[in-house]
Amino acid sequence: MNLLLTIFQGLLDDCYMHLDFAVRLVANVLSLFVLIRLIYYPNNGQTKFILTFFLMGMMVFLLASVLDQVSLDMGFALGLFAIFGIIRYRTPSVELKEMAYLFVVIGMSVINALIVLGSAHWFGLIFPNLILLISAYSMEQYKPRVVVKKETLVFTPSSFQVLGNNELLVKEIETITSLKVFKVEVLKTNVFKSEVTAWIYYKMIKG
Repeated sequence: MNLLLTIFQGLLDDCYMHLDFAVRLVANVLSLFVLIRLIYYPNNGQTKFILTFFLMGMMVFLLASVLDQVSLDMGFALGLFAIFGIIRYRTPSVELKEMAYLFVVIGMSVINALIVLGSAHWFGLIFPNLILLISAYSMEQYKPRVVVKKETLVFTPSSFQVLGNNELLVKEIETITSLKVFKVEVLKTNVFKSEVTAWIYYKMIKG
């Protein structure tokens, strides 16, 4: 009798473990799909990153699920994923936005793989995914009316003395560029060529 109970308990444990993994997997796939296909792609149109982000998320999820079965520190696991991501994306030129999505994919997959599940912990699985998805969607939809831009400008000043007066310098650059400049950072001056190289910060109002 005890043997039968032990076998039955073992089967229940196995079923629970498989169900636990299946729930995590479904949650991860759905979260990745919403993030990549419904939020990232419609706002960026980068088809080549759909496969990359999805496979990266699935790989991190499966790897984290395996690591969860052994005694490894969470910091070590995250460090492993970060190192892999840096090595993989070091050579090609990847925009900061795509890198941000990559880290969201990695973080979401780690959360889905390692969060403790149970009747009292479903909120812990759903809530982090919702936060990430809502945050990504909100930032994609947010379009500031006033845009601040930064550009390099090489110009010939009316006098090098104007460089000592920021207010006069801003007005002179506004006259030259017809832009609403609010900040100027002088990078270098060339007295022989009568040239000044500076960062200019200006605002543009979107229609």
